[in-house]
Amino acid sequence: MAEENDTNDVGVTAEVRLSGMQKTAILFLALDKDHSVKLLEMMDEMEIRDLTQAMTTLGSIDSSTVEMVLIEFAGQLSGTSGLIGGTSSTERFLLGAFSEAQVDEYMADLAGPAGRTMWDKLANVNEEVLANYLKNEYPQTVAVVLSKIRTDHTSRVLSVLPDDFAMDVILRMLRMETVGRETVNHLERTLRSEFMTE
Repeated sequence: MAEENDTNDVGVTAEVRLSGMQKTAILFLALDKDHSVKLLEMMDEMEIRDLTQAMTTLGSIDSSTVEMVLIEFAGQLSGTSGLIGGTSSTERFLLGAFSEAQVDEYMADLAGPAGRTMWDKLANVNEEVLANYLKNEYPQTVAVVLSKIRTDHTSRVLSVLPDDFAMDVILRMLRMETVGRETVNHLERTLRSEFMTE
């Protein structure tokens, strides 16, 4: 009991230098249960462990410290020059909570029937033009690209590619494992600069 009182007597005041995780812990403790639970659901096990460890080291927190942390947090939000919403930022946000496969599904749903994604637009590029570009790429790269577009367009592009090259690409597509998000993003940027400049 005496030990607990010692910790609480020391407490955390506005003059104490707080780590980022301690500030996060204070924010969580200041939130109501519903909001804190929603945030916890978005965190991984290691983040929750770090957060709870920081909470247990705080002791009592005076109101000036809580206010200082809240003001700093609000200041950082208002200090940003606005927020930019878009495909890339949405994708980054989703990747923080879901697997790449799930994010791909959500992003495909966002594209809708109008075909607003780069891959949908690429499917409208003439197969001879696309094949002429792809035949100078590595077969593995071509396999990734063709796995991302509509199957009917893929088959037309393959029919235009040289036979040996097309067979190599098909075999790679059959053996392909999950492609990393960074690789896909790089391909998207390259292909957009080649075909989507409008």
